[in-house]
Amino acid sequence: MVEVQGNPIKRFVVKQFLPLGFLVAVVFAMIYPVPGDAMYQFKVNGWKLVTTINMALIFFIFGITLETSELKEAMKGYKVLLLGIFTILFITGLSGFIFINMDFKPMEFGYGLAIFACVPTSLSSGVALVIQGYGNAALALLMTVSTNILGIFISPIVVKMILSSAIKDIKVNAVDLVVKLGVSIIIPLIVGKGVRELWAPALKFAKKYKVPLYLVNQFQIVMIVWQTLSHSRHELLKQKFYDVLFAIMGAIGQHFFFLLLAIFIAWIVPFIGLRMQDGERKAYIIMCAQKSLPTAAVIISYLPSGPTGDHTVDAETDEVATGSEGLGDLGLVAIPCIVFYVMQVFIDAFLANGWASKYEKAEKLQDKYADQLKALESLEPDAPSLIAPSAADISADKSAAAGLQLQVQAVEVSDMAPLLGSAPEQSDSVTVSSNTQRQ
Repeated sequence: MVEVQGNPIKRFVVKQFLPLGFLVAVVFAMIYPVPGDAMYQFKVNGWKLVTTINMALIFFIFGITLETSELKEAMKGYKVLLLGIFTILFITGLSGFIFINMDFKPMEFGYGLAIFACVPTSLSSGVALVIQGYGNAALALLMTVSTNILGIFISPIVVKMILSSAIKDIKVNAVDLVVKLGVSIIIPLIVGKGVRELWAPALKFAKKYKVPLYLVNQFQIVMIVWQTLSHSRHELLKQKFYDVLFAIMGAIGQHFFFLLLAIFIAWIVPFIGLRMQDGERKAYIIMCAQKSLPTAAVIISYLPSGPTGDHTVDAETDEVATGSEGLGDLGLVAIPCIVFYVMQVFIDAFLANGWASKYEKAEKLQDKYADQLKALESLEPDAPSLIAPSAADISADKSAAAGLQLQVQAVEVSDMAPLLGSAPEQSDSVTVSSNTQRQ
């Protein structure tokens, strides 16, 4: 999470940079789509050059800011890490079969949700929310790195398998996708990490300019969204309002599905022998519910467009024909992914804030009763029990101390009034107990 000092306007802009950037991208793409569309379609030897550069910059910055010590610390929870990898890349990935068979109009919306289910976890928002909720940030970071690297090889295979189940003879070159994802993700990540570790000025630069690097990273995601929406503007405006609304609700529902699935798995795994600490559980739930928009955008951009699997009727022959080679308009495919990505930040922020409030309340209770015990100790000089107790008195005092501990625990649970003011008639026993603790 990026901490920003200074005036509140600057802090707000940095914290809300991504949703603000998305808003500007949507408005600009709808009003004047020409430059964004030109960038989206600009290719060199089959490579979408601008999108590839955006993606490479995201992972280069991710690599140059990546702390090795945090990754080493996270390896202590390797069992939860392996469960997280399996959940993100396989369990939620295979749920794409559900979404691709839902009755979306146009079908591109369903294809988008199915593809988004297959991609790795988010790059920055997930880790930031885990930190916000007092979860295990190191484990969240390792889940991000491992799933985004393994996803280069796994996601294209799962995507092809799911799309092939709904679109007859779709031409998805999984090997080509692996190569393009490797160039867009793993090479920039390795280069960024190598520069950080081998060149001291780079390490100082990454630490000094952490906030600007964070903003540059987020700007690349905004650029991808802007280009995609600009390219699909003409098709998007043709769609009926309630069809677009259904796609938006589907994206929100998909995230809630992933969230509830992760919560259920985190609840059930202790019964089969895998115990999660509280911080690990928080990291697992957040990271398994989130998905990476840049990775999805790259996969979508290199999938075949053209006729979808919708049935059409030839006006002259009255024969039913089925599109079988592509996903239709790729910009429409990306729209539910964009909605999912935006909504996951807001939805999971509520969850993280709830965890944070609970944690901070517990900390305040501990501080509250720590002050009370100090106040009790200040009463000891006036207590009649300053006389050296007998063996029998010591035994009795131990029982009184145990009773006091139970009283404090009961008050903590019910959050009652401070102990000093709750039962003045018990002051003698309390004083004796405190005296015994001092001895």
